[in-house]
Amino acid sequence: MARLVRAELVKAGANRVTWILAAIAPVFCVAWAVLIVMLSPPDEAPAPVGVYAMAQQAYVFTLILGILGMSGEFRHQTIAWSFLVTPRRGPVVTAKLAAYGLIGLLVALASAVATVAAGVALLAVKGLPVWSADVPPALVGGVLATAGYAVFGVALAVLVRSQVAAVFLAAMIFTYGDYFLGWLTPGVYPWLPTGAARAVGSLPIETATLLPAWGGAVVFAGYVAVIVVIARLVTLRRDIT
Repeated sequence: MARLVRAELVKAGANRVTWILAAIAPVFCVAWAVLIVMLSPPDEAPAPVGVYAMAQQAYVFTLILGILGMSGEFRHQTIAWSFLVTPRRGPVVTAKLAAYGLIGLLVALASAVATVAAGVALLAVKGLPVWSADVPPALVGGVLATAGYAVFGVALAVLVRSQVAAVFLAAMIFTYGDYFLGWLTPGVYPWLPTGAARAVGSLPIETATLLPAWGGAVVFAGYVAVIVVIARLVTLRRDIT
C-alpha cells in the first residue's frame, strides 16, 4: 500500500496542473482575507478567526485536484494499466484516496500559513487584535475539512468518470446547490456538506446558523465516508473499458 501511495504521489507531482492549483490556492485565500479586512466598516472590526478562516476557501482547489487526479485516469485510459499492475482494484482506489488526501492536506496547510501571515500583517497595520483563543481550533478544523474535500473529489470522480461532468457537478453541489437548498428549505443548510465543512473551520455564513464544530466534523466526515464506500463498491463492479 505504501508503494501504491508513493506511486500516486509521483503521478500527481508529474502533472503540471497539480502544481498550478496548489500555487493558486494560497493566493486565493489571501485575497479573501484581504477583502474581509479592507472592506469591513470601521465600527465593525473583523475578528481574527473570521479573517483566518478564509484559509478554508482553498477547498475549491483541493476538490478539483481530487477530481482531476481520478478522472484523468479514465480520460487517458491509464486506469487499465493501474489495474493490470495491481489487479486488486480496492488497494488502487484506496491509494488514490490517501495520496490526494495528503496532497489536499499540504495545500490546506500552505493556504492556512499564507492566510494567517497576511491576516496578521493587515490586522496589525489597522491596530486590531491579531489572535484569539478560538483561532487554533478553527485553523485545525479548516485544514482538515479542506483536505477532506480532496478525498471527496477522488470519490466523486470514481462515480462520474467525465472530468467536465465531475467538475460541473461539484460546482453545482458545493458552489450553488447547497446554498439553493438552504434558501429553498430554511434550516437544512447546516446539515449539507458545505454547511458542515464551514462549521468545522468556523467559516461563517450570514444566512444560516451553523452546527458546532464537533457536529460539523461528524456530519462532514459522514458524507466523505459514505461517498468513499460507494466509490469503492462501484469500482469493484464496474467495467472500465
